Amino acid sequence: MFETIMRRAAPAGIEPQKANGGPPQASRALTWPARLAVMCSCAFACAQPITTQAQAVAIQAANAAGSGVDASVKPGDDFFAYANGAWLKSTDIPAGKARWTVGNDITELTKKQVMTLLDETATAPAGSTARKVADFRAAYLNETAIEAKGLAPIKPLLDRIDRVRDKAALTRLLGSGLRADVDPMNVGVFRSAHVLGLATESSIHGEKTYVAFLVQGGLGLPDREYYLGSEPGNQAMHARYQEAIRRVLALTDTGRALSASKRADAVMALETAIAQSHATQEFSGNERNADNLWTRADFAREAPGMDWTVFFAAAHLASQQSFVAWQPSAVKGLAALVASQPLQAWKDYLRVRVIADYAEVLPRDFAEQAEALRGAPSPTASADQPQSERAQRATVVTQAAMSDAIARLYTERHFPAAYKAHVQTIAVNVAAAFTKRMEAAPWMSPESKVMALAKLKVLYFGLGYPEKWQDYSDLAIDPADAAGNLRRIAERNYRQTVARLGKPVDNREWCIAPQWPGAVLLFQQNSHNFAAALLQPPKFDPAASDAANYGAIGAIIGHEVSHFVDLLGAEYEADGRFRRWWTPADNARFEAAYMPLVNQYSAYRPLPDVAIDGKLTLSENIADLGGLVAAFDAYRKSLGNKADDTEYVRQQDRQFFIGFARAWRSKYRDEGLRKQLANDHAPESYRVATVRNLDAWYEAFDVQPGQRLYLEPTARVRIW
Repeated sequence: MFETIMRRAAPAGIEPQKANGGPPQASRALTWPARLAVMCSCAFACAQPITTQAQAVAIQAANAAGSGVDASVKPGDDFFAYANGAWLKSTDIPAGKARWTVGNDITELTKKQVMTLLDETATAPAGSTARKVADFRAAYLNETAIEAKGLAPIKPLLDRIDRVRDKAALTRLLGSGLRADVDPMNVGVFRSAHVLGLATESSIHGEKTYVAFLVQGGLGLPDREYYLGSEPGNQAMHARYQEAIRRVLALTDTGRALSASKRADAVMALETAIAQSHATQEFSGNERNADNLWTRADFAREAPGMDWTVFFAAAHLASQQSFVAWQPSAVKGLAALVASQPLQAWKDYLRVRVIADYAEVLPRDFAEQAEALRGAPSPTASADQPQSERAQRATVVTQAAMSDAIARLYTERHFPAAYKAHVQTIAVNVAAAFTKRMEAAPWMSPESKVMALAKLKVLYFGLGYPEKWQDYSDLAIDPADAAGNLRRIAERNYRQTVARLGKPVDNREWCIAPQWPGAVLLFQQNSHNFAAALLQPPKFDPAASDAANYGAIGAIIGHEVSHFVDLLGAEYEADGRFRRWWTPADNARFEAAYMPLVNQYSAYRPLPDVAIDGKLTLSENIADLGGLVAAFDAYRKSLGNKADDTEYVRQQDRQFFIGFARAWRSKYRDEGLRKQLANDHAPESYRVATVRNLDAWYEAFDVQPGQRLYLEPTARVRIW
């Protein structure tokens, strides 16, 4: 993918070349998303008469935008540098960055767009969803109200902890504190702020209804290794965290301040024991953890020490008979620690966790501990921080808490329905073109094509924003009650999560925010979410030609569609069931088809001592090629009767290919390039070199033998 989040890992400068050697020596200027209003150089004059005024206007537009190319570079020598010449010359990598891409530009632009929207919500009508967004943010920034309230907003939570007198009450309290703050199957959130976190999601066995997942949690520091590792940096953070625990315990129970250090030691000992039971990040990232489906009887047998009936009843899950224990060791460890650890250590631990959850919206003495209690390396979010920093933090928290509400405001402003319809048309056409190529692929067996067709037929490719929005009418937001707002939102999210249990899986459901410039591929749902924020120039430009948009967003869509039936998608059937449906013969023929592409990429040497690993980057390189050819097919078909005008088509072809190249603009320092070469995505300039495998590119730019990107027709790779 082009930096898409996947719930499955991908499989596993240029040497000076002769006539058919490959892309040019990297100028350390490599890419991804950039300005998509791509057009070609006016150096290419019209050789034939224009048949319509519309076609004349299109060619004039292409020529007018030609200043963006570097006419001193032959397209056949370095197409990346040719297409992106002006950008490469005018763009500097910011200080402290190893690379800069238009992806970074889009992210910075999106931040400004969201900030403007948030500022405008302050004037929205009272009671409206927009006003609730404004009131939530205002409450976070209202430090006067926060100081005046003291600990009153969380006193009921602290009092509940104080009333715990035995392990049964402790179990009940732990169950009532279960929250929906994890996401193991979609974007990969594998730890909760609470001892366990709940998610209700589609699983990997073709289930028709949502499955309950329990995921490990309860650590204040970011990961188990911060408790168990011996690295100096971890130890320093460990010490700072323990001191924050001591201060919190002293502040919340002045009558026992002298014993705060010993109590902090006990809390750290408990958290360390929890960390010892936790699974590693590597283990947590394996989707086969969904196989750990436990019945209620399994909990009693596999995780003794805690009354799970009491726990689930307190969590409003009494009727739920099965759960995926995503990290079984953590579930077992929790139950054992409830039985073995002193009750007072548990109560102090829970007191600290409550303070940690709300520290940023508590009085100054507690807010000063907020970052340390989250395991951050240095304090930056305390109550006495510069107002600009607190405002930035308020924006982050508001986006997390009111994401769907902000998304609707964002898309209404920056990605209206007409844009969505435009991109959907491109997506439908590209998917149809890819399907046609898949049906003709000689290496895939007829029986496998049946499954591939079934997957593509029901594939949901979500573009811009979801089909349904949340209704916030049931949510009360008080501009003077920051802590209460956080609590009400968490409780509402949990109720909604529990309510999904037993309901049919909806593969059109989104799991990312449209105002987050990214995308996510969900094999178990046979769906893809592509956020509106990412659908900005150069990814998608409503003012650009169709040819340019097909070359940019069309090729990306084709790339993503191909993943559902390639090496990665071959692990999942049309209903999301985890089962490999390719035959052994498919695998063998596919390997024979892709080896030339492996060799092509392995010949690229971006640094004198480092070549691209053609096998490591294989999955993405295949998808780049498949996406590009499908997008080109779809674009050509979209021309209709204009396809008879040779010169018009040539101009449009140029826009298509330059659009593709400009959607991957980037610049690297050597250290950034070296790091990228260890990644399963090749540096962007080499991904742009995919064009050398398409005959039409040679015709559009008059690429001849002897130019560095030239490949003999028989050497051009065909997979899809």
